[in-house]
Amino acid sequence: MGFIFLPMLLIQCCMAALAMSQPNLTTDQYALLQFKVYITYDPLNIMSSNWSSSATSICNWVGVSCGAFHSRVTALDLPNMNLTGSLPPHLGHLSFLVSINLSGNSFNGHLPPELGKLQRLRFMDLSHNSLNGSIPDEIWLLSKLEIFRVGTNWLTGTISRNIGNLTKLRIIYIGDTKIGGKIPEEIDNLHNLEKLSIGNASLLGLIPPNIFNISSLRWIYLYTNNLFGTLPIDLCYHLPNLEELYLHKNQLNGSIPSSIHRCKKLQRLALSTNRFTGYIPRSIGNLSELTEIYLNDNEFEGEIPEEIGNLHNLEVLSVGNASLSGLIPPNIFNISSLRWIYLPKNNFSGSLPTDLCYHLPNLEFLYLYENQLIGSIPSSIGKCKKLRRLALETNRFTRYIPRSIGNLSELIEIYLSDNEFEGEIPEEIGNLHNLEVLSMGNASLSGLIPPNIFNISSLRWIYLPKNNLSSSLPTDLCYHLPNLEFLYLYENQLIGSIPSSIDKCKKLQQLALETNRFTGYIPRSIGNLSKLAEIYLYDNYLEG
Repeated sequence: MGFIFLPMLLIQCCMAALAMSQPNLTTDQYALLQFKVYITYDPLNIMSSNWSSSATSICNWVGVSCGAFHSRVTALDLPNMNLTGSLPPHLGHLSFLVSINLSGNSFNGHLPPELGKLQRLRFMDLSHNSLNGSIPDEIWLLSKLEIFRVGTNWLTGTISRNIGNLTKLRIIYIGDTKIGGKIPEEIDNLHNLEKLSIGNASLLGLIPPNIFNISSLRWIYLYTNNLFGTLPIDLCYHLPNLEELYLHKNQLNGSIPSSIHRCKKLQRLALSTNRFTGYIPRSIGNLSELTEIYLNDNEFEGEIPEEIGNLHNLEVLSVGNASLSGLIPPNIFNISSLRWIYLPKNNFSGSLPTDLCYHLPNLEFLYLYENQLIGSIPSSIGKCKKLRRLALETNRFTRYIPRSIGNLSELIEIYLSDNEFEGEIPEEIGNLHNLEVLSMGNASLSGLIPPNIFNISSLRWIYLPKNNLSSSLPTDLCYHLPNLEFLYLYENQLIGSIPSSIDKCKKLQQLALETNRFTGYIPRSIGNLSKLAEIYLYDNYLEG
């Protein structure tokens, strides 16, 4: 009799277990089917072709993963599927869910508070959607959450003080939203935090100084807000792992702490567009791993510290419009890794070194405009082989424009206007087959305009006014200028007639030839320039 009782007991136990697991599986299935109902657009037909109550197990549905032992849904991953719809409260019934990733879709509506029931959740990525409303209080109680990404949405409201409960959080991205208010001080409870990303939001107030005591932090992104106040003098004392500090486009003031050099691993420093004053600390030259510096649009005083020349990995140096003066340290031009030098709108004086480009094989952008630089442009400029944009306008450069500039085959834009050169435009500029902008107005130039300039088919903008250029325009003026939009040659000594080929510049929007010595008739072909918005031909000797 005992032999019969034992199998019966086993059968009953199995049936009981099945009875317990089946409702759980059905609960998960029901939650997912409700999620499907809330989808209004599914261009890849994921739901219709795969998610079906009569088809295969939900554990085999696209984007669904289940636990190996209990067959409960543990992950819902459907990123970048072009899905449109809203998030149903039923997602809160997926009680075994560990990971949810619906980023890169077009979900709208509010975040359901029921997501706060997912107490096993470690990973939540709902970024890059169109969600709105505030972050529900319940979400700030998900104590196991490690990665929380809801940025690039239309979210509003504030950051709850309960953020301090998320002690396991490593990454938080709630930037590129409309979230406002202050950063709660409770954020200093997040001792495992590596990435704090709340840039391009609507935050205001002070940055809690205790944020800079979270030693695990590697990335701090708080840019484009309305944060004010000063940085703590011990800024980098407790940030041994910090790699990127982005605080640009705020209202921060005071000086940059000299303790910045203690952030030994810092690679990118962005403090531009604030109200920083004082001197740029010399200690910045100790940040040997630094690759990018953005300090432009501040109110500093003094010079660029020559210690910046020690940054042998530097690729971007951006300190424009920063109230700096004095000489540009020549050792900056020895940093061979530099791709971008942006120092315009200061009060720099002195001349450029004769070996300017000997050690800049990677330089792509050189912006030194609106300073007080003197002397000639070094002929070594031709050795910056990767240079794409050269902006030296509004200085006090003299002498001849070097012919070697014609060797810069990758050059796209040249700005040399408002200087005090002498001589002609070098004909070697005609070799620059990628050139789009040629700007040399008010530069004391004389002589002929090299005709081969009008053969550079990539040109969009020719700006040569207020010089003493003479000669006539070539009869085939626009035969090779299909992209030209702006032609400014006013206030020169140009003669002859306006070529009838002008109508072949089909994209021309503005034509300024006034105050020259043009003669003859205005060509009828000018009427074919359908995009032309402005014509200036006065102060010439035209007839008809």
